[in-house]
Amino acid sequence: MKKKINKKCFVVFMLSGLLFSQSEAYDALRDLSPYIGKWESKQSSYGLFEGLPDNTDIILNVEYEWITDESAILETWESTSLDGKERINVGSILYTLDPATNSIKTKHFGYDGKVYWSGNGWLEKETWIHMTPGGPTPWQTFRHHIEELTINGTHTRYTNEFQWSTDVDDQFESQFVNIVQNGKVITDQTKRTMKRVD
Repeated sequence: MKKKINKKCFVVFMLSGLLFSQSEAYDALRDLSPYIGKWESKQSSYGLFEGLPDNTDIILNVEYEWITDESAILETWESTSLDGKERINVGSILYTLDPATNSIKTKHFGYDGKVYWSGNGWLEKETWIHMTPGGPTPWQTFRHHIEELTINGTHTRYTNEFQWSTDVDDQFESQFVNIVQNGKVITDQTKRTMKRVD
C-alpha cells in the first residue's frame, strides 16, 4: 500500500514539475500576448534596408501567433503595393525565452525585395504610468534590439520601439531608432501605426 501511495505521489510530483516548467516560457512572453492577432498599416516604405524602395506607398500586414504550446511567439509579415500586385517584402521573427540569460531572444529572416537577410535580437521592456480616465494605468514600451545581415554583406543594427497607442484602442505604434548601417548612423524613421484587423 505504501509503495502504491509513493508511486502516485511521484507521478503527481513529476506532472506538477512538468507543468511548471512548461509555463516559464509562456510567463516570460505573456506581456506580448495583447499583440497576438492580425494587424495592418498603410505607410511609406523604408528605403534604408537593402532591396526596399524608398517612399513607396505600401500595405503592411503583420500577424503575431503563439506556437509550440504557447512557449514561443511567431511574428510574420508581408508588405505589398497598394494594389496588391507587387510584393515588397516578407519576413518572420521568432520570440523565445533564452534559459542561459532568462531573457527574450529573437531570430529573424526574410526578403526585402529580392535581397535575403537574417538576424537576431533581444527584447527589453519598460513599464511606466499612463494617466487614463480610470486613473493611473501601467503601460509598457518594448525595445527590440536587432542586428541583421543581408546576403550581400550589408550589416544593420537598430532598435524597434513599440507600444500600445495611449489614445486609441486596438492599435499600436512602432518606430525604428538608433540605426547604424555599415558603420554609418542613419536618421530615426517615422512612427508607423498598426491597426488590428482580426
